[in-house]
Amino acid sequence: MGGFFIFHIAFFKKRFYIQDMFSFLWPIVAVLLPLPWIVRRVLKPTQDQSLASGAIRVPFFNRLEKIPQKKGSISKGTFLWPVIAWLCFVIAAMRPAWLGAPVPVQNNARNIMLALDVSGSMAEEDFDLKGLPVTRLDMLKTLTDDFIISRTGDNVGLVIFGSEAYVYAPLSPDIKTLLELNSEIGIGIAGQQTAIGEALALATQNSASVPAESRIVILMSDGYANAGSVNVDDGIKLAKNQGVKVYTVGIGSSAKLVQDFFGTVQVNPSLDLDEETLKRIANETGGQYFRAKTTKDLSQIYGIINELEPVEQDKHFIQPRKELFYWPLLAGMIFFLITVRRRL
Repeated sequence: MGGFFIFHIAFFKKRFYIQDMFSFLWPIVAVLLPLPWIVRRVLKPTQDQSLASGAIRVPFFNRLEKIPQKKGSISKGTFLWPVIAWLCFVIAAMRPAWLGAPVPVQNNARNIMLALDVSGSMAEEDFDLKGLPVTRLDMLKTLTDDFIISRTGDNVGLVIFGSEAYVYAPLSPDIKTLLELNSEIGIGIAGQQTAIGEALALATQNSASVPAESRIVILMSDGYANAGSVNVDDGIKLAKNQGVKVYTVGIGSSAKLVQDFFGTVQVNPSLDLDEETLKRIANETGGQYFRAKTTKDLSQIYGIINELEPVEQDKHFIQPRKELFYWPLLAGMIFFLITVRRRL
């Protein structure tokens, strides 16, 4: 008992964890453990002389004094049961609890909507990953995975657009689900054309649907606005009214070697990229425009955006807990009843 008491005195200013799971929420209560012993030492039994003078006297008292007393006549249980009962009561007062793994609390950090172009032109193989040629969309999906992973603590959502725009994944801090959904995106699933204005408006609406410190849209496209029910000007106006900052990224290399009847020739696969519109969207909403001609370019762009919109560092967590005080309390009551019964 003494070692138990000393241990908790040493750590009374912080919680004590066993494998980060078991904890005494009020360990300071351990100072009460020696209280019965202190009371017994300090408060001596009352010696009332009046009672002593009124004691019964017998003529054979001297002979009674000479009778040897039997040692151990008082059962050890007389002291053991109340000690155990007191120990259980003190442990219950220390509030033992079983703690679960910390769970992050959704905070008002940032809302980030990624608007990804999935039109037919995103099938162009003018990028490479690990030395192998890949389509623009495959490259975009791979690097978008890295960006999503880096945004732990923010709410991230996905809008895909082709001839029409769709909310593919609403705002959520659930990174695992976002990565699974991103891996399933395919070229042309929203049509073959490019509805930039509609994608901008839809991403803006969803970014502003949840309270946040800042609302951001990252719109990536390799074409020009030639479809959709919302024009680009209306999309910009909506973003400005909602206080949404838009970063735009033009995707596509500026030169590519292809084989034709006359041999190898160099062509520009990004002739359809409307950089002026993407720049205007970014400038009028307080964002920036970036040009991604290579895989390295896009990787660096994501890095720059991470620096411009840093992740909230002061994360808040809650730790689920289950109170266990009722077990030692119940045990203490049982031992107390045993003590009372033995003394009757």
